[in-house]
Amino acid sequence: MKKINIFSPSVLSYNVASRPVELVGTNASLMGCSLAPGQESSAHNHFENEIFIFTAGKGVVKTGHESVNVQAGDAVLCQRFENHTIVNTSEEDSLQFHSIYWDAGDINTSVTDTPAPSGQRNTLIFSTPPTPNGDLHLGHLSGPYLAGDVLKRVLLQSGASVHHGTGRDDNQTYVVTSAAKEQRQPTESADFYASAINETWQGFGIDFDLFITPDNQGEYADFVHHYIELLYKNDLIYTKETTGYVDHHGNTLHEAYIHGLCPYCEESSDGNACEACGRPNECTDLKQPQAKADGSQPLPRKESRLYFRLSAFAHQLAQYVQIANMPAHVHQLCHDMLSQPLPDICISHASHWGIKHRLPNYEQQVVYVWFEMAMGYLWAASEHPASRGNNRMEKAADVYSGDTNIVHCYGFDNAFYHTLLFPAVYFALGLTPPQTHIVNELLDLEGSKFSTSRRHLIWGKDFLKLAGADYARMALMLMRPEGVRENFSVEKVAATMNALFPQRLSHWLSSLQECVMRYGGKISESGAWLADQKNHYHELLHVMTGYQHFSQTENFSPRRMAEHVTKLIDMAYRFNASQRHLFPRNSNALSNYARTALALDALAARMLVYALKPLMPAMSADIAALLRINATEETWQQATTFLASQHMIQPRKIMLPELSATGLVQLMPQ
Repeated sequence: MKKINIFSPSVLSYNVASRPVELVGTNASLMGCSLAPGQESSAHNHFENEIFIFTAGKGVVKTGHESVNVQAGDAVLCQRFENHTIVNTSEEDSLQFHSIYWDAGDINTSVTDTPAPSGQRNTLIFSTPPTPNGDLHLGHLSGPYLAGDVLKRVLLQSGASVHHGTGRDDNQTYVVTSAAKEQRQPTESADFYASAINETWQGFGIDFDLFITPDNQGEYADFVHHYIELLYKNDLIYTKETTGYVDHHGNTLHEAYIHGLCPYCEESSDGNACEACGRPNECTDLKQPQAKADGSQPLPRKESRLYFRLSAFAHQLAQYVQIANMPAHVHQLCHDMLSQPLPDICISHASHWGIKHRLPNYEQQVVYVWFEMAMGYLWAASEHPASRGNNRMEKAADVYSGDTNIVHCYGFDNAFYHTLLFPAVYFALGLTPPQTHIVNELLDLEGSKFSTSRRHLIWGKDFLKLAGADYARMALMLMRPEGVRENFSVEKVAATMNALFPQRLSHWLSSLQECVMRYGGKISESGAWLADQKNHYHELLHVMTGYQHFSQTENFSPRRMAEHVTKLIDMAYRFNASQRHLFPRNSNALSNYARTALALDALAARMLVYALKPLMPAMSADIAALLRINATEETWQQATTFLASQHMIQPRKIMLPELSATGLVQLMPQ
């Protein structure tokens, strides 16, 4: 027997005074915990399951979407990887509790125990609106647009209620600079490229349910000003005289009008934000600044401008960053910024392009376009068919109440806005920020960044003409820059696609059809099993479990989904070749082992129909027609189940052409 003081000595863990206690001979761990009056634990999650047993005081336990009041005698169970925080609601007494946590078992469950992607909550996906200063190249398409489309298709496949939104980011100053180069009016240029972008989306099979079309004077502008005036009345927007830059003609230099070196990472940067490190700048803190139009030295000028109090939300943002779903690079950007005093953000610039402010004395300044975008997303949300309310503001608030699962897809260069600025605006308005951030890094082309200005790119439409929509979608998902920058090498892409489709998949499907037709065009039920057949079956289930894991919203990775499809095709191709010995040419009798091989081949093809549907919808439909199944109605459970005995197939030629590396090279402007 050994007596232990369970609450001391303690160490501070997640802002909780904790006393670890070793439970010898068990796989569980114990901590005595005490949370000081009025304090809150740091939001976090971990690998283990954890149960909190409260012994004194009162408080609240919060998870991502729930909160429960607790007191002495209550217990709360938190599942593995479930974000949680504990709040002591008393201003006088400590909240004391025991924490017991343990490894709940192998994280990899079998396919039969793994649920299909959940469709219980309404999901709203936003792909960040593109700037209409040019058409979309492959760097754009590999990012938020295909990712959002694939996620939407996955969720629809599971029976979810899901909508996908984007828009056109007309009020960017890059529209003005692009139009000037092409000797067009900015509005004309924006309309031209917005139409071109829409055609490219359609070619890639990307459609949208909600769309933001900004205007400078109509209902959209009224909507934006409603929120600005509300924030101003609540002292969250304030005026400040600061020094800015102008050119020799007195034009304010910001965003696309000024260039220099980032004050933080010293990489090349335009005004207001650095694409390389993601951090905002004040323009005046750029090193070696130049006016972009003529390379001249900017001139300082004092003027009064409007600022949003981002600093007022440091604590809420710190908690938000701990529970929101985001990749490591984005999390580190947030952590670095939150470890220092957050800057308040200038939200007005003297300019003729954009939405004019209506606050007194600031009518000649326009709304900072990225601050406007926070309201742009609310505008699109107000058009959600399930939104409730008597006006746009009420409908937007309903969608952003926390009941709808809101997902933002964007590039890392936009991370600051989506993870700190927009959430702060939503906190200020009493709304719930998005919980899931699907972020891509930059895609390079043959070793250097895609660049419209340098004409170092492949246009989306040109790639479509050469490869077709399915090949184009799959190639871009396999090369999608998730977590790290990726290099789009035309020779590597052509070699990968050709090995996968015209070689392996074509051979496998032809062999499958040949074998089935030799035995009456019917798939037999499995018979006796050889060791390699058992292994193949378990490998198929393992691959599909991995595919399903990465199709879940909280784990979403279209690149890994595509990689699992390549594994499935490669495994099926090799298995089919290895089983040919069971089908002698001089015999029409189907042995028990051959029946199993054929059933496994057909099962793999059925799995492929399901796995390809969000990535390559036309090819999925073709293979489904071969198997005589309905790809649209195929569920996760059906896809991982053998076809019924004596199931008839419908032989067909599935076109899987070669992708020309030479043709790809010719798509790059010389």
